[in-house]
Formats: sequence, structure tokens, C-alpha cells
Amino acid sequence: MKWTRAGKSLLVGAMAVGALTFGTAGIAGAATSSTTATPVVLPKFNCANADKALTRITKAESRISAGLPKLSAAEAKATAAGKTVRAARIERRIKRLESTSFVDRLHRRAAAIEAKCDVPAPSAS
Repeated sequence: MKWTRAGKSLLVGAMAVGALTFGTAGIAGAATSSTTATPVVLPKFNCANADKALTRITKAESRISAGLPKLSAAEAKATAAGKTVRAARIERRIKRLESTSFVDRLHRRAAAIEAKCDVPAPSAS
């Protein structure tokens, strides 16, 4: 196999990037292993939009709680009809929406907005 000049340059460049990536990841992994979890930081959040963002988070939480029974019914209907692929897809969506990490992410984001902008969460109406 004969290598062209461009092919050699590409190969050498890829090897250099790979070596730097793995070397840096190893050092960074060793350095951050003893740190603790930090709170959510909102570096570019505009506090003028705080009410709007908190309202959106509240609406999302209410839509999730209202939609879960509908999704469960749709899953049961798909299972009864023998549509196993559709039922599995709906089941994965239900699990994702019920997962603690998803709900915690919404709560962490709302808490970070409230802390940064000194705005209370809107009441659910």
C-alpha cells in the first residue's frame, strides 16, 4: 500500500490528537477524582427571563404528571393489540419521564434560577 503525502499527514494528525486526548483525559480524571459535586451554575442566564423559565418548568412538571396516565393507557392498549414494538417504546418513555434524574434536573434548574435571581417559584395554577 502506498501512502500519499496528504494521507500521511492525516494519519499523523489523528495519532497526535488521539495521544493528546487520552493523555489529557487520564490527567484530568486523576485530578478530579477527589472533588465533590458542585451545584448547577448558570453562567449565561438572564434574570429578566427568570419568571418565564420558572413558569415553563412548572408547566413541564404538570404536563408530565398529567400525561403519565395517558401514556400508561396507551401502553396497555398497544400491548393488548399485539404491537410490542410500540408498547416497548412507550414504556421507555414512561421510564424516562418517571426517572429521578429527569425530575431532579428540573428541580435543580429551578432552584438555581431562584438562587441566582432571587425570584420565588410561580404558584401552580
